[in-house]
Amino acid sequence: MKHKSRYTSNMLAVVTTLALAGVASARQDNWTAIQPEINACVEAVGQHANYSDATRVRHAVVGVKERTVGYKLTIETAIYTDNGDVPSREYATSCIVNGNHAPMQFAIIATNDGA
Repeated sequence: MKHKSRYTSNMLAVVTTLALAGVASARQDNWTAIQPEINACVEAVGQHANYSDATRVRHAVVGVKERTVGYKLTIETAIYTDNGDVPSREYATSCIVNGNHAPMQFAIIATNDGA
């Protein structure tokens, strides 16, 4: 089953617990069933992304593909500092995960390093 949806969350970088609040897609899908997968991927992003000097972090799940085991999530992350409304750093992440376990596959790239 193919699903495309957006989830957003704003949080302070100093908070160690990462949480996302699901937002229904344009088709009104309810993604609370995959919240553990989203949390696991966002936690992995936090272990690899540079959150230094962050005042706000925004994760947007821009792609969800159901797999035989688990889901493949595509996440865009923006790191904001006191420098305004433009992200100082951005990342694109691909994450294959099943439940609230460490991702089976994980790839992250910096798409904007503030330079």
